[in-house]
Amino acid sequence: MKNYISLSKYPGKTGEYFYNNLFKHHGIDATYSALKCDNLDISLQKAMQERVSGISVSMPYKKTIIPYLDNISNDCDIYQSCNTIVNHNGNLTGYNCDLAGVVHTCASIAQDDSVVVLGDGAMASMYTQYLIDFDVLQCARKLNTWELRHQPCDVIINATGMGTSCDQSPYDILPPNVKLVIDLSVKQGQLKALCQSSGVKYLSGREFYKQQFKLQFQIYTGIQPDDHIYNKLNKALFE
Repeated sequence: MKNYISLSKYPGKTGEYFYNNLFKHHGIDATYSALKCDNLDISLQKAMQERVSGISVSMPYKKTIIPYLDNISNDCDIYQSCNTIVNHNGNLTGYNCDLAGVVHTCASIAQDDSVVVLGDGAMASMYTQYLIDFDVLQCARKLNTWELRHQPCDVIINATGMGTSCDQSPYDILPPNVKLVIDLSVKQGQLKALCQSSGVKYLSGREFYKQQFKLQFQIYTGIQPDDHIYNKLNKALFE
C-alpha cells in the first residue's frame, strides 16, 4: 500500500476526504493523511523513514520546502512555490499544482481589468506574478499597502487568511466598480454573502482546489480522477 501525506501548520480534512474516496473509486491501494507540521526538518525526516510516496505541502512551507528537494518542475522554479512532492526511491521531485488553479480562475479576468490581490504569501505572490501583464496591485500589511485594498478595481483576489483560516471578510463594503471576486476560501462565508448582496460574481476556493487536486492526483497516481465522482463528493461535502 502506498502512503501519501500532507504537511501543514493547520491541517484540515478536505484532502483526506477527496483522496481516500477517489483512491477507493479508482481501485488504488493507497491512503492519504493530513499531518500537522511544526518543524519541516523533523516532518520530512519522518516521511522519508516511512517511505511515503507523495507529500502535499501547505502554507507556510511552499517556498521553504524547495531547498530540500532533489528536482523541481519549471513552474515550481519560476514561482518559487511547491505544493506537491513525489518520492522516487528517496529522490524528491517538487511540482507546483497550485498554478492549475491560478490559470483556471484567472480565465475569468479580462486583459483590461484592474486587479487587487490581497495577501503576501505564496498564493498571493503567484497570482501577482502570473498577472504581471495586467494592472495589478498587491495589498498586504507586510507591504504597507493593506489600506489600498479599498481603491476602485474590477477584480479582487483574496489570498489572505480572512475567509480561509477564519470567517472574517477583508471588506465591510466592496470597492467601487468590482465585478468579480476570486476567493481562495472553501468556506464561502462573509465575503461570499457580501458579493451576493452587492450583485458581484463570486468564484470560491472550491473552483481553485478542484483544478489543483485533479493535477496533483494525476501526478501521484498517473490517473486522471473521475470528474463526475469528484463533483458528487464535492456536493456531498459542501452542500
